[in-house]
Amino acid sequence: MFFGEVKTESSLGGIISSSIEIYKNKNKIKISKGTVISKNLVDLLLLNNIEYIKCAKLDDDEIDENSAVHEISKKIIISKKSNIKIQNPKNGRCNLISRVDGIIVFKPNQLFSINSVTNDIGVASVKEFSKVKKSQVVVSIKAVPFGIKQNYLQNIINIAKGCFKILPFQKKNIHLIQTTNQNTRSKILEKTLEVTKYRLSSCGINKIVEKKCFHEINSISEQLKNSVNEDADIILIFGISAISDINDVIPQSIIEINGTILRLGMPVEPGNLILLAEFENSKKNISIIGMPGCARSKKENGVDWILWRKLCDLKISSDDINHMGNGGLL
Repeated sequence: MFFGEVKTESSLGGIISSSIEIYKNKNKIKISKGTVISKNLVDLLLLNNIEYIKCAKLDDDEIDENSAVHEISKKIIISKKSNIKIQNPKNGRCNLISRVDGIIVFKPNQLFSINSVTNDIGVASVKEFSKVKKSQVVVSIKAVPFGIKQNYLQNIINIAKGCFKILPFQKKNIHLIQTTNQNTRSKILEKTLEVTKYRLSSCGINKIVEKKCFHEINSISEQLKNSVNEDADIILIFGISAISDINDVIPQSIIEINGTILRLGMPVEPGNLILLAEFENSKKNISIIGMPGCARSKKENGVDWILWRKLCDLKISSDDINHMGNGGLL
């Protein structure tokens, strides 16, 4: 690619390197960066006494910046299944927009490989498993020079196929169990309910079933059984205090109904005293989450990272939780 200053009469087909203002019929107009110089524009520049112009001229093996980023965008998602739409490219940039509320999923190693082909193309995204909103920009693809070598472009396309998608939040039957003792204040229970409704409403869940019971195994187990019979998808349990041991009341209540404890604790702060469990019946697996104390606050914490994935029907392994330690100090 040629880049530099040329005589205006020799600039036909060049790409203007920076915006300029000139006069047309006594009116000032702006010629934007990236404009391809036409015969009419050459004449207009000469009328404005512009004898030299800085521009870029592509080689035969190069494709213009807008075409390049658009081609990458079409391959980096998988049609409508991705829940992502492509904005029209402009100034060598093409943004990808979420069609739904949900979380973004991709393989970081794949994104790394895309960005390793050449410094001439940069693909930036929001963080993996981030919560995203409908109409939010989630990925931006930028060409640095005005033209991209076609072999670079083809290598990126080969690597990029289906990299990004958005998993939409699903409508779930959510049950909330709060345990009490003789010292429990009603204001705490009311606030917890309010905060939980707020947390879930941001994911499209506007109705939850609330239950209260004493903080002892038989009482909690009974409420768990009731929620299972009422076809709950996810059961959230707030105890009078945080769960600090696998032999604590809440995990033992889950075991009492033949539930399975998957994990106690996660490398996210706040949120590390979380309990993950499940109950399997003939219909489905029901997720049970023993909530840490920080979930009584509206601020984002480790509970959100778990709930977002659960609400998108995404399985969570122990390795997935271990990876949350990177950036887990909130």
